[in-house]
Amino acid sequence: MTSLATLDAALARLDTSLTAALGQQWFAPGLTDAQIDELLRPSGLQPPAEVRAYLRRHDGVAPTSRVLAPWLIGHWLPLSLREALAERDVRRGMAREEFGGEPGDADGVWGPGWLPLFRAGNGYVLAVDCHADPAPDGGTAVLRTARVTPAPPSVSSLAELFEFFTLALSTGAWSWDDGRQRWLFDRSRLTDHPLAHVL
Repeated sequence: MTSLATLDAALARLDTSLTAALGQQWFAPGLTDAQIDELLRPSGLQPPAEVRAYLRRHDGVAPTSRVLAPWLIGHWLPLSLREALAERDVRRGMAREEFGGEPGDADGVWGPGWLPLFRAGNGYVLAVDCHADPAPDGGTAVLRTARVTPAPPSVSSLAELFEFFTLALSTGAWSWDDGRQRWLFDRSRLTDHPLAHVL
């Protein structure tokens, strides 16, 4: 069964890999449970245990005024909880506009429980469903969405997602070019991995 200790260990390995790749890791300090509850109160969302544990350890990246690629993990920008909730509002607004429906109609396109945690420059996000029942192993399944349409990437938990990030960094599939200030990608190093061309 996925445990919070497993998640914490996966995050520790990711922190180490990011420090090796960038010279430091850019995660912002985490939130207290009281801060998480206060930010979530208007949305009514109740995050799964894995998500809450992640937010207690990290809340996006610092500084929040970042403009350069080092704040990314490969393609993915970690969102603070405040940014995640704002992104959720934007996506639900896009869903209403795209289908010309009433506010409640967004539920069928951008699920009311979906909370984005990572955003890519091409518009994709990685989100979790706060309304879904926990998986049998206790993990929180990750959704990959393009605009408003979900495309599950077969990631069963946040711990599994962070382990893939670490694998991509440690194998050189994702590497940081300090001279050009950009990430480089060599997916041939992970040819047989099912997530290599998804994330």
